[in-house]
Amino acid sequence: MPEDRGYKWRESGARIREARTRAGLTQREVSELLGVSPHAVWCWEAGKTKPSAEHLVELASRCQVSTDSLLGREVVEAELLDEAEASFRNSVAGLPLEDLKEIQDFINFVREQRRRKK
Repeated sequence: MPEDRGYKWRESGARIREARTRAGLTQREVSELLGVSPHAVWCWEAGKTKPSAEHLVELASRCQVSTDSLLGREVVEAELLDEAEASFRNSVAGLPLEDLKEIQDFINFVREQRRRKK
């Protein structure tokens, strides 16, 4: 199956299977809950086909996980965070200690403002 918008459907299939088994559901139970054939569920888990958006949302709800986790989006977000941290490190490299302290004060200020909004 060709990759679709950067997602690796075989890996998503493995995540679907893992979420289903952690939720204590069989493929047959999932098929009955979603109104699809057991073969359709098997195909999703094998990465042969992909579930519709509606089925993906319902499956995530039944397994008590996010659709992002089924699609592997956490990995993408973690990679973006790593890139942002590396960029920040490069930006502050070589700054005088006094400037670094000001930056830290600003970070603390922003964190406090966000904490107060909650």
